[in-house]
Amino acid sequence: MTAPFIYSFTEPINPEDLQKLFQQTDWAKRRTPLDIQQMLDKSQLTLGVWDDDRLIGFARVVTDDLYRAWIEDLVVDRAYRKQGIASLMLEKLLKRLEHIELVMLDCAPPQQTFYEKFGFQAKTGISMQLTRTRPI
Repeated sequence: MTAPFIYSFTEPINPEDLQKLFQQTDWAKRRTPLDIQQMLDKSQLTLGVWDDDRLIGFARVVTDDLYRAWIEDLVVDRAYRKQGIASLMLEKLLKRLEHIELVMLDCAPPQQTFYEKFGFQAKTGISMQLTRTRPI
């Protein structure tokens, strides 16, 4: 029997290890270790998941820790998916954020059903954004 995975809000996250996870996504695969380190340095709340010393899951939250929280970058290593890791990550995040008035996230349509199981509802109305391409 293998040891349970380690979920931590305080364990430091190595940017190179996180880059390996991000490279498995469409939305973050171009992030560099330097950019990732800067993101980690300025992030208010991060959650890492480890199998021994291997980073297998990550999520971060942008928040004022009172009224609003935005869940970002929830990702699980492909080799570890379908084991309930993302669900446990989201449960831990929502417990940590239970005092927040509004918790938000963006997701692609295929993930909508997953988040609805945790009480998230699709928002109707106008959502606006300004996207800037970072130089490589």
